[in-house]
Amino acid sequence: MPISRFADILGSAGASPSQKGIFRTHSAQRPKEARRVKVAIIGCGGQGRVHAAAYAQLPHVQIVGCCDVVAERAEQLASQYGAKAFTDFCEMLAHLRPDIVSVCTLEGQHADATIAALQAGAHVLCEKMLAASLDEARQMVATARQVGRLLATQFNYRHIPSVQWLKKLLGDGILGEPLLVTLLTHGYCHHHGVDLLRFLFGEIVAVQAALRGDRAEAPYRGWETGISDDLLYIPSRAMGAVLHFSDGFLGVLSSSVRHRLDDFMLELHLLTTKGRLTLRRMRQSNICGELDTNLPSADVPPFPEPVPFSATFAPSIHAFVAAVQGKEVTVATGEDGLRAMEVEQALTVAAQTGKVVPLPPSN
Repeated sequence: MPISRFADILGSAGASPSQKGIFRTHSAQRPKEARRVKVAIIGCGGQGRVHAAAYAQLPHVQIVGCCDVVAERAEQLASQYGAKAFTDFCEMLAHLRPDIVSVCTLEGQHADATIAALQAGAHVLCEKMLAASLDEARQMVATARQVGRLLATQFNYRHIPSVQWLKKLLGDGILGEPLLVTLLTHGYCHHHGVDLLRFLFGEIVAVQAALRGDRAEAPYRGWETGISDDLLYIPSRAMGAVLHFSDGFLGVLSSSVRHRLDDFMLELHLLTTKGRLTLRRMRQSNICGELDTNLPSADVPPFPEPVPFSATFAPSIHAFVAAVQGKEVTVATGEDGLRAMEVEQALTVAAQTGKVVPLPPSN
């Protein structure tokens, strides 16, 4: 962990961490209206650019620092937003003391950057998967609790308009009691699918699974993530799972990288005590999908025009900023990111053993 490096840099600046007010343990407070929220980006590749663009849409937010191991990437993004460029995130955190940090590195680098940012007093929005191993994810969540900062996981699929609409219908009881949900996903959307099912239908308490193929079969296998082998994350040829929810109903989750990603990301089928509802072909050009239902109360969704997948990122990031400011919004927390990883591990064990695998109690 780079925390000792961070403390060394603070010391060289002539003040201890406590003197600088870096290692704060109080809970988040709403910033004064006159003060801008300072944001720093760690990881200036594709997702870092997406995060920066979303923050820049908010008038009360200022991007102050951009960090990447490739200096050119950091400098390019920093120059776009009038920020300072760094290649060492410990140095950036010590000198800029941002209110918010987005961690957009490869998964294997999430833990070091996140823990350093949390201990520097920042709230952190971390890209998924939350960490490369369960031990790292648990350490990240524990650190956030210890220092009283908000750790969130970037599960932007929660902000798909049709998902938000379905969540409200379920919460209002309009659809009746869920009996069975089936979610088909592209392999690269699988991890988001796990979170979506938890978001919509509650806690997963046990799983059964079968796998065909292996990680080496997946396209773009050169994307080295460093993720532990006991976490499924991206199924290759085929994955099928039965999910047992806490209220007793069942879900079916299937994933494959053999789908065409430009034409298919997700498809959701829901059977309830009042009827059925399907969101077909949720894809990059229209992530809301095509509604098919026999429920009269659900036949006019509030998304008549196609919504591109790219439109889901900014609402998720804006919600995180609002949560940091103390507003009543729902974000995917670090605990949500950890729980999705626990489901991923259980799926791997279930596929290996052929048994129903219970999950540990959620916190």
